[in-house]
Amino acid sequence: MTVLVACEYSGIVRDAFENAGWDAWSCDLLPTESEQTKAANKHIVEDALFLIGGDYEEFVEGYAFLKEDFYEFELQQAKKVPKEWDLLIGHPPCTYLSFAYTGKERYSNERLQKKIDAYQFFLDLWNAPIEHICLENPFGYVHSGLLPYTQKIEPYYWGKEFGEDYYKRTCLWLKNLPLLKYSKENTLFEEKTAVTPKFRMINNKNTKNGLPSMFDRADAKERSKFHKGVAKAMAEQWTEYIKNIKNQ
Repeated sequence: MTVLVACEYSGIVRDAFENAGWDAWSCDLLPTESEQTKAANKHIVEDALFLIGGDYEEFVEGYAFLKEDFYEFELQQAKKVPKEWDLLIGHPPCTYLSFAYTGKERYSNERLQKKIDAYQFFLDLWNAPIEHICLENPFGYVHSGLLPYTQKIEPYYWGKEFGEDYYKRTCLWLKNLPLLKYSKENTLFEEKTAVTPKFRMINNKNTKNGLPSMFDRADAKERSKFHKGVAKAMAEQWTEYIKNIKNQ
């Protein structure tokens, strides 16, 4: 089975799906930081829409047109990219989609146009010709003004294995995928996956529980990385689900 993880340079989700047996690829405008992804040679530095829009031949020819030696590696890589995807997991940039920015320029024409462009990119991913889709973003303008989220999660729901004991409210938009399952307590049928949260991802003046933050707002790159526990839960639960559908 094939999965494309769009807008990911960390390799966290791609690596989790590769570990679950998928032909897993990632793409981003930045090179990958994952040694596992580098070893697999399955990261494309490119706009995700080139890989999901049905223009595969045009995509490969675009690399072939660039004759410099620097691009030879990417060309060979591009020829191995699957022509069809079973699953798309997307992390569309949230800079203009979250409620976090409250500066005086938030109603400027330039910023409003960028919000419209961000809406369109989200919709382009959502409407990709792929049967199973998950998009991830913070609670923000997508939910309030475009498309309601399907599931709201926290990293600490699956924090037991990787020690991710923090709050960072994350929304998932799911198409032809089940809700992710987790357990906050040990039961007769389930082992606890959650931990008690001890941190918040960032400072929030409206927070009433007084938990310390992990990062300040300057650490945007670190804050944007996805959560290993959630990635593993996705790979484990959705692998079984999609396999069952394909075997029917």
